[in-house]
Amino acid sequence: MATDTTHIVVVGGGIWGLSTAYHLARADSCQVTVVERNDQVAAETTPRAAGLVGQIRESATMCGAIQYALELFTKFTEETGYDLGLRRPGSLMVALTDARMEAYARQVENGRENGLEAEFVSNREMERLAPHMNVSALTGGFIVAGDGYVDPSLCALGYAAAARELGVRLQCGTPVTGLDVNAGAVSGVHTAEGRIGADAVVLTGGPWTAALLRQWAGYELAVATVRHQRVCTVAQPGIPSHHPVVRITDESCYLRPEAGGYLYGFFEPAPTLVDVDAEPSRFTTDDLEPPEETMSEALRRLSPVFPVLEQLDITERKQGVTTFAPDGNYLLGPVPDVTGLFCASGCAALGIAGSAAVGRWISSWILEGPPGNGAVGGEFDIGRFGDKRLDRKWVNRGGADFCAKYYSIR
Repeated sequence: MATDTTHIVVVGGGIWGLSTAYHLARADSCQVTVVERNDQVAAETTPRAAGLVGQIRESATMCGAIQYALELFTKFTEETGYDLGLRRPGSLMVALTDARMEAYARQVENGRENGLEAEFVSNREMERLAPHMNVSALTGGFIVAGDGYVDPSLCALGYAAAARELGVRLQCGTPVTGLDVNAGAVSGVHTAEGRIGADAVVLTGGPWTAALLRQWAGYELAVATVRHQRVCTVAQPGIPSHHPVVRITDESCYLRPEAGGYLYGFFEPAPTLVDVDAEPSRFTTDDLEPPEETMSEALRRLSPVFPVLEQLDITERKQGVTTFAPDGNYLLGPVPDVTGLFCASGCAALGIAGSAAVGRWISSWILEGPPGNGAVGGEFDIGRFGDKRLDRKWVNRGGADFCAKYYSIR
């Protein structure tokens, strides 16, 4: 159990690090510092996300995690005064094949067993929900009430502001250069500004977490870094305020309203891996080339269902990276052989929606021991792959394959 003199350093000021700091601060039993190399928090991969928050998940643990996120997001503005840009118009899952409809039937049943409001809807209702959608191209679909999306930047900055008010120190423009380990236990971190003593350290460095763990603790994390991207269009009249997030899973695409137009993204069938270790030390996601050819393929897949997209110019391209373990589950918890060192990685394109639960799980582990639900010590255990995690080709192949099949029928 931590005390008010216990100092915890969070390395990485993205949404997972900020959520962890916020949850630690809410416990009011320790001192917390977030150290971020950029001049601002949440400036790297977080603002490039789509911010989707969908409750349909294969595991009961993750279903509960998203339900917790929606509960926290819904109450956040009232409790803290900070707007996260939350919208809850639901998720509309549409099918182009009979096989997908059969899979949806299983998902609806599973969702209801987990307490979700999920039901199949008629073509007329889908047309009302998304007037620009060509429902004649669909086999059917179902909607999950209460789903939605947040503004990723507002969400992360909301965590940051609330955490700061609870006493968290946010130290930006400060690259961490090393880890202090004495007698097998963390004692601090070294930064460009000097040493910071710590009783526990949490690595939440997004695509850089694996490299930091390898360099500082000699631990090989089973995670692949994959390019992922989305675009935003010009405004289009006729998009209603009740327009849900639409997932065209047979085409591995998703779409939602954004700034009066549409935001859409695509899980590539042959994902592009990004070797962060091979990049210059100051590599950022801004250095990635906009994958115009890939997003042209996304448009080709989407246009039969949303023909209006062919008429809309692109106003913004958001290229970024995401991380995947070979099984698509998070990598959370203590690092073996280094007492007091924790990590959170493998966001699996579910970083924003999962941020609330990740922050709660990691803070709970640090302050109270393994969470009672077993998530961090079980299905998300960073060592669950055994020695296979040492095989970089196997890890990359598995992570890329999971990304490619993100919306596949399992």
